[in-house]
Amino acid sequence: MSLVTYSCENHVATIAINRPDAMNAFNPELYVAFNEATAQFKQDDDAWVAVITSTSEKSFSVGVDIKALNEVMATNPDMATLEHMFSIDLEGEYFCDKPILVAIRGYCVGEGLSLALGADIRVAGKSASFCLPEAKIGVPTVNAAIHATRLMGKANAMELLLTGEQKDASWAEKKGLVNIVVDDKDVEKVTLEWAHKIAALSPLANRATKRIIGKTDAMSFEELSALGATLRKSVLASNDAKEGRQAFIEKRQPNFTAS
Repeated sequence: MSLVTYSCENHVATIAINRPDAMNAFNPELYVAFNEATAQFKQDDDAWVAVITSTSEKSFSVGVDIKALNEVMATNPDMATLEHMFSIDLEGEYFCDKPILVAIRGYCVGEGLSLALGADIRVAGKSASFCLPEAKIGVPTVNAAIHATRLMGKANAMELLLTGEQKDASWAEKKGLVNIVVDDKDVEKVTLEWAHKIAALSPLANRATKRIIGKTDAMSFEELSALGATLRKSVLASNDAKEGRQAFIEKRQPNFTAS
């Protein structure tokens, strides 16, 4: 059984976490499989947008597999080895220019929420619940703290992180943690609809836009404007920009090629 499955159709990649017997808890093997899948998406020229989902209806992911972590800790690994075994590339500062959406049902806890925060758009079912309980087992939260603060603001991030409390989907939507809450049966359908809407637009334009948004916390307005001008110049010279203009004139849907 594959711990993570990858497929791509009509420029939308689907990455499914598939360890339902353990509520999609992340052990070292799942970390490897998930990072390989996101790397495949990053390198797949035919994939313009990704949807991350779960094969379990009860849980998107309950986070780190504590038993597996404890077994590794018993071997007294050095910190570099530990971080390599228990890290998700998507949670980094800026994983890739391509848009990434997450479809969430059930528990979205710890590492599961942290990786969701590293994505761009989050669609949640009414059963979804969110929690960052790392402090309960004596572990500080790093990547999730950064992403949550940027996404929700300091006050809401503090509430989520310092209390370690479980929050429901309604709270998450009000605080900006998720973009929309829908019935559980519609989570994947709605997420895929959004993904296909995005994939129908110019992938080069969307990647440039995402890059600018991703840099807003680290660059001044002047620096961002300069970056935007450089990216816009490149995109305007592309085949897709020519196709977009021609399709508008001819009153038809554009046929973008990411070139």
